[in-house]
Amino acid sequence: MIVSTPFGETADDNVIKVTKVDLAKMSAVNTQTMKDVLGETPGLSFISTGPGIYKPNIRGLSSNRVVVFNQNIRYENQQWGDEHGIDIATGGVSSVELIKGPASILYGSDAIGGVLYFNPQQYLKYNGTKGDFSTFYNTNYSGFNSTIGVSTTIDEFSLIARASVVENGDYSGSQRPDDNDGPYESTGMESKDFQLALGYSKGNYSSDLRLNFNESILYVPHGDEEEGHDDHDDGDHDDDDHDDDHDEDHDDHEEHEEEESYQDIENFIVSWKNDVKFDNSALSVTVGFSQNLRKEFGHHDEEGHDDHDDDDHDGDHDDDHDDHDEHGEEAALDMTLRVTSLDWKYVNEKNDNIEIAVGGNFVHQTNENHGDEVLVPNASKNDMGLFMLSHFHFDSSDLMLGARADIRKIDAIGIEKTYSSMTASAGYKLDLGGSSIFRLNMASGYRAPNLSELFSDGEHHGTGRYEIGSDQLSVEKNFQTDISFETSNEKSSLLVDLFYNNINDYIFLNPTGAQTDEFMPIYEYAQSDATILGGEIAYSSETGIDWLSYYASMEYLRGKKKNDGWLPDIPPVTFKLNLDLDFSEKINYEIDILHKARQDKVATFENSTHSNFLVDISGQYELNTSYPGAKAQLFWKVENVFDKYYYDHLSRFKNYGFYDMGRNVSIGLKISY
Repeated sequence: MIVSTPFGETADDNVIKVTKVDLAKMSAVNTQTMKDVLGETPGLSFISTGPGIYKPNIRGLSSNRVVVFNQNIRYENQQWGDEHGIDIATGGVSSVELIKGPASILYGSDAIGGVLYFNPQQYLKYNGTKGDFSTFYNTNYSGFNSTIGVSTTIDEFSLIARASVVENGDYSGSQRPDDNDGPYESTGMESKDFQLALGYSKGNYSSDLRLNFNESILYVPHGDEEEGHDDHDDGDHDDDDHDDDHDEDHDDHEEHEEEESYQDIENFIVSWKNDVKFDNSALSVTVGFSQNLRKEFGHHDEEGHDDHDDDDHDGDHDDDHDDHDEHGEEAALDMTLRVTSLDWKYVNEKNDNIEIAVGGNFVHQTNENHGDEVLVPNASKNDMGLFMLSHFHFDSSDLMLGARADIRKIDAIGIEKTYSSMTASAGYKLDLGGSSIFRLNMASGYRAPNLSELFSDGEHHGTGRYEIGSDQLSVEKNFQTDISFETSNEKSSLLVDLFYNNINDYIFLNPTGAQTDEFMPIYEYAQSDATILGGEIAYSSETGIDWLSYYASMEYLRGKKKNDGWLPDIPPVTFKLNLDLDFSEKINYEIDILHKARQDKVATFENSTHSNFLVDISGQYELNTSYPGAKAQLFWKVENVFDKYYYDHLSRFKNYGFYDMGRNVSIGLKISY
């Protein structure tokens, strides 16, 4: 069942094309990070900062243009900063739903690129107790990733408790021409995640209370992005154009902590979802509160830092931090973001083949600065929206129509800004017989400018730019058309997705040609109409060999400003091939092949990259246990088998001359009962 859309339908029945990834059906070794979980999903890529920080990029749009839901509420962690990952532990997630394209009808401002909806671990549906433990070790960065959880249900009451820990040292890039394959300085990270869920269900009422605390330490290298390479090579090229200054071997963080820059981020979430079912309708009300605390330590004044870097120009080039001064050092940056939200939805179930959903949301957000350095000002923001969605069922087709009204108010540094918008959507699904489905969806979306785009006025050392915001920026609006066709039989399936996205008043950073007294180039936020078009093709099939099946996909994107110039962070043409070798129910192997083409259609200050070709292999074995109901599995994976040196186009470290991760061997064990 799909949760991210209102009518509680399956993926096949949904008029909106929603991709759902079920973690329970995946090999555990591929659930270490969200990038592993979603790596094979067509149309979704990640802007990365080393092996531990990933920012989702849906069809070329990221940061504030993508809405993330976690623990039943909208997830806000000052995601305009390019250094931000989603910081969501895979251990507490049961499935992930992806909507590609404008979802402002359901989720309001910022959802012009799409939605990632993380469904939390579900309660047991019967009386009893289940538990699980898994741990993985990675050789490249000497990292451990472990999670332990327990779930129990007693009559109407349910409980889930889980703890996850990640400790990653500095990572080593792939084998480089100079044979210097030591770790890159200050690229490690640490994370601790704790979850508690309390459920109650009786009759027509159910309650779901979730608490989540996450603390992350993210080390930030001192790179000079002004000296980034104009053209990066992959493993098929011999190129000595790399930065040896960043190849020193520093894998002991504690030894160098006083010299390093790092971020200390704490994120706390509490949500309470209540569902009431009536005879022919249902009401859902969710209240939530989150607090994101961010603190940054290091030589901000001397060498700069890269944590507030934003190559996709989506906003506040800043991460979130709060109070953690472990070494007696005063933080240069200290920010607190608090968000209170209310979401409600009322669904009138099928009546003469018509379903109606009405709903709305209210969000109150405050941002406070406590340190000397200020990247975005103290501010408050209020969002309010109302929507209506209707679903008409016919014999072999479905029609969905929707409309929404939104208003956003921002108050910062004595300036009050108000933005409002009306959005609409129309979708049509036709069953072509057998298992073939055709979908046509058209939707509009909007995004109000964020605090950085409105109020920036200062040096951003990580990007090597002096950035100036404009409080005259208008709302971004887009209109996207999606055409989707899928068909399947007992042995194979085919999916074709095509789209055209027209964006009015796309916000971006524009070089002025001027410099500061310190010879730092000055950039100003500007707007231009833009278009993104492309699509994805995916095909899976069994073969004539009983134990062999495969899944292949190809993605193409093209993004351009209408006044000439390419959009940033557009992934290159990408081909993926996954070979499954299922020799028995207890033994399985996988071969993953990834090819990314050269990307030289880049924005003004973005580096181009050559093509790359990577191979991963993995295996899993089910072990015999002597305890009834217990299950043990052993997993292993070798990434970048041939140790190719390459730059991923969406890697933030390519501007430092940091190659992506070299060969990495993971080995893990999962026990459940």
